[in-house]
Amino acid sequence: MDTNQIRETFLSFYEEKGHRRIDSAPLIPNDPTLLLNVAGMVPFKPFFLGDAEPPAPRVTSFQKCVRTNDIENVGRTTRHLTFFEMLGNFSFGDYFKRDAIRWAWELSTDVYGLDPEKLWVTVYEDDDEAEQLWLEETDVPAERIQRLGVEDNYWWTHNAGPGGPCSEIYYDRGPAWGEEGGPAVNDERYLEFYNLVFMQYELDDDFNELGPLPKQNVDTGLGLERLAVILQDVEDVFHTDVFAALLARAGELTGTTYGEDEDADLSLRIIAEHARTSTFLIADGVLPAKEGRGYVLRRLLRRVVRHARLLGTDAAVMPGMVDAVIEAMKGGYPDLEKQRELVERVATAEEADFSRVIASGLAKAEEVIEGSDDTFSGDVAFELHDTFGFPVDLTAEIAEDAGLTLDRDRFDELMEEQRQRARAAAKKGDGGVPDDVYRAAAEAVGATDFLGYEQLEAEATLGALLAPGGLLEGASEGDTLEVVVGRTPFYAEGGGQVGDHGVIETETGRLRVVDTQPAIEGVQTHRVVVEAGEVRPGQQAMLSVDTDYRTATARSHSATHILHATMKEVLGDHAQQAGSLVQPGRLRFDFPHFESVTSDQLADIERTINRRVLHNPHVTTEVMPLDEAKQAGAVANFGDKYGQVVRVVTIGDFSKELCGGTHVTTGAGVGPIYLVREESIGSNTRRIEAVTGVDAHRYARNEMQVAEEVARLLGAPTDEAVGRVQSLMERLRGVEKELEKVRAQALAGVARSLAEDAQRVDGTAVVTAEVDVADGDELRQVALEVRGILSERAVVVLGATTSDGKAILICALTSDLVEDGVEPRPILHPAAQVVGGGAGGRGDMVQAGGKDGSKLDEALEVAARLAREAVS
Repeated sequence: MDTNQIRETFLSFYEEKGHRRIDSAPLIPNDPTLLLNVAGMVPFKPFFLGDAEPPAPRVTSFQKCVRTNDIENVGRTTRHLTFFEMLGNFSFGDYFKRDAIRWAWELSTDVYGLDPEKLWVTVYEDDDEAEQLWLEETDVPAERIQRLGVEDNYWWTHNAGPGGPCSEIYYDRGPAWGEEGGPAVNDERYLEFYNLVFMQYELDDDFNELGPLPKQNVDTGLGLERLAVILQDVEDVFHTDVFAALLARAGELTGTTYGEDEDADLSLRIIAEHARTSTFLIADGVLPAKEGRGYVLRRLLRRVVRHARLLGTDAAVMPGMVDAVIEAMKGGYPDLEKQRELVERVATAEEADFSRVIASGLAKAEEVIEGSDDTFSGDVAFELHDTFGFPVDLTAEIAEDAGLTLDRDRFDELMEEQRQRARAAAKKGDGGVPDDVYRAAAEAVGATDFLGYEQLEAEATLGALLAPGGLLEGASEGDTLEVVVGRTPFYAEGGGQVGDHGVIETETGRLRVVDTQPAIEGVQTHRVVVEAGEVRPGQQAMLSVDTDYRTATARSHSATHILHATMKEVLGDHAQQAGSLVQPGRLRFDFPHFESVTSDQLADIERTINRRVLHNPHVTTEVMPLDEAKQAGAVANFGDKYGQVVRVVTIGDFSKELCGGTHVTTGAGVGPIYLVREESIGSNTRRIEAVTGVDAHRYARNEMQVAEEVARLLGAPTDEAVGRVQSLMERLRGVEKELEKVRAQALAGVARSLAEDAQRVDGTAVVTAEVDVADGDELRQVALEVRGILSERAVVVLGATTSDGKAILICALTSDLVEDGVEPRPILHPAAQVVGGGAGGRGDMVQAGGKDGSKLDEALEVAARLAREAVS
């Protein structure tokens, strides 16, 4: 079977067992504790925790995953990959260990055709039940079942979340792969390919069991690449069908043949593997950056470049590798083809950037080598890694070639400090209400029913009052807290749209809602201040959304959709939304692009979006299955998570997006839209800001007033003001040039006069004087002019006072004095101290400044004395 057949066979098998098929979620998870999706179960975490209802009791999925904690091992072992696919079957409180074990065996032996005599099983060391079920439900004998400990047979995300004992199926690859004895003895010979996790407990960050999950669940993961190794009967993952194609292309691009040289093979494997991961990351909206998931991508791309250089090519390899990845993987991931242009442009730009940086990094390394005896600094190695993107093994090779030993301990120390900072930054916890308090509120209140698409007021019961410490029995005037209710018209922040504001009133108190946020899956919270009286749980309340705030926000959200559609038409399909902020009267739109948007393009975009608004297009909202929405052409935005049933917002015949936000009812309700800023916010990422509705009117009126005032000052009609200003600017530039010439002539005259009046000390000309100049640049110009006129054996010390009463000083020496050992700093520094400053610089010129210009004469006297002493 090829890779696509393996994937489809798995999904079809479990569909026949009553599972609903789920497509892969994006690599960007909807989970603040994770940078990237690292396992097949990550998208289902809320269901395992009981925070949300699953789409079905049984589901089967294929999930793209990325892990980079073992990136240095990629290509060096037969098992390490940064990108991999997990096939999974999941039970949310439905079947448990018995069915999971029975079906895994049936799939492995009857469907995939694996020889039962070559299969081994492991169970968690304390899981007697699982071992007994393997004996009852399958043909595996007791001697091929082994018990392993926590490290091998207990699954969790290594962050707070669900976990439990697991059981794994291994395939015996035969004596050629080492000694016999099962997975406990040799996990190279016995290749693990199917992991059954029996998710029973909730764990904290330190692997302490907090208690049983609400329901017993099953989470399985079958490694697609590993099973491909077995079914295709190849020695490692790099000989499977997908990687064979990628290695062939990498060889073509670098002029290298795989299998002829082990060092070259290592580089080819890294190029192939990292190119695949990078392609998927970019296609899912990750862009190169200095931190977070963007840094992961940048590191991978730079390793590709480095290994291409090691193979002797300076030519770009990523465009060709992206093409090869898409061709090899689009059968399972057709969206790759849609993102081809984006992936190629981002990868190409990053490769070009690092190709330029690599030279700077090598120059830095050479500096260290020249100044070192036997050790290459670990601090510099870290700088090369962190600033220039050099992998440490490259730095080690450079050091070794120069006969130096890399201080790896110091490098590892700095890396660990960086990892600790990253881990601390990634951990959730900003002093707000913790998840366990939200779960307690959810148990008391249930899921939140959002009513705000149809109404802006609603009656509800105050279900729970929350603070960081737990649930509250009441709150009084001045208190700040959070409120959870069973039904609400308040929109919780999401999809870029800010949360609603408004008022909650009971018979005894009034709450000002200052924000509305999602809490845990299915529950939203209202952040409030008690404005008057007191409140307690169980009271009936009237919830009223601030109508003006919501309406202005809806205008901005609809405007964002119109802008999005127009941007892709003007700039290309790659200009996909990569982030947004939707506020009352304002919006911010981030998108991948590789150069600044021109003024003509911005004008075209603004004209088009306002023309579309004026045509008053229909705005319709439909609720439909996700697959149906995608087939209808609805746009799904980077990184957003969608359920199996989605809302589709259609505006006219040009915009159709998956969106849970609120919108205007007709296109004209958006009002005018003005683009107020376009800028870069990172490598290959741009941002446009715009104003809408009343704020757009206000912005336009302010711009008109500025234009009218400029016209009034010019004494010209508004439509002639620009031409008149251009004419004045040209005249001004001409006058400034003339003034510069006159000033230069005047300064030259001053310099000639000073040179003529120079004193002579033992054959050396000494000039000390106060001059009238505009700034330090002019003072330097005069000093250089004087020194040039005198040409040989001359000391020039000049001073001036600035318009704010400070002193500036400069000392310049001719080169022959410097060769004789005379230095300018000992002459100028004591003088600078007189005016309250110090001197800086080296070579034949130093300059100084001080805050007390009234003592400039005294300072010049000191400098003159020291100059005479220096040359006498």
